[in-house]
Amino acid sequence: MIDRFAGRIGRFIFPAGLALALAGCGSSGSSSTGEPSTTQKLGNILMFQSATPPAPNQLPQDDEVNFICPQVIVADGGAAIRAQSGPDSGSLRSQVSINTVARECTPVGKDGAFTLKVGVEGRILIGPAGSPGNYGAALVTQVMRNNQVIARRSARVGGAIPGGQTGADFSHVEGNISVPAGSGEVEIIVGLSPGGGEPARRRRR
Repeated sequence: MIDRFAGRIGRFIFPAGLALALAGCGSSGSSSTGEPSTTQKLGNILMFQSATPPAPNQLPQDDEVNFICPQVIVADGGAAIRAQSGPDSGSLRSQVSINTVARECTPVGKDGAFTLKVGVEGRILIGPAGSPGNYGAALVTQVMRNNQVIARRSARVGGAIPGGQTGADFSHVEGNISVPAGSGEVEIIVGLSPGGGEPARRRRR
């Protein structure tokens, strides 16, 4: 499921504003208390390095750049990683899953090159066969053009689940990804992997 938030902020024009693509059942918009949602906070962190955006009159203004930032795609088979001790559901030790993704593109010149940040929020859970401890998986971020990988990053995500709890949230921002100018559609693909291998090439839009 992918939600799109249309809009223009400063010198960036995105097909989805800050384009928060939701993998699974994330929430969008503000909460009933008026506080920003999880997706809004992640987008604000990516763009403004703060969960709270600046006032409109503090945003940069540059109407000369009309730039389309590619959407983020969660790879099929890469949305969740499970560790099990057996084939049945009661043997599940832990699960690491992606809940929300977002990105920010910064054009470099006017030839189509840009730098990229990709943010991911997710959750780790203990299953019936699990116990408190540290759990995680490799998060692989790939940028592709014409089915060729032009940038690839891998990072360990997850965290510790203390005694008395069954789950914990995590977040990760991969920044300073350089995307050179070139012809062809650019795709940003993220996925979880048990040991840092490439996420599945078949993709879910």
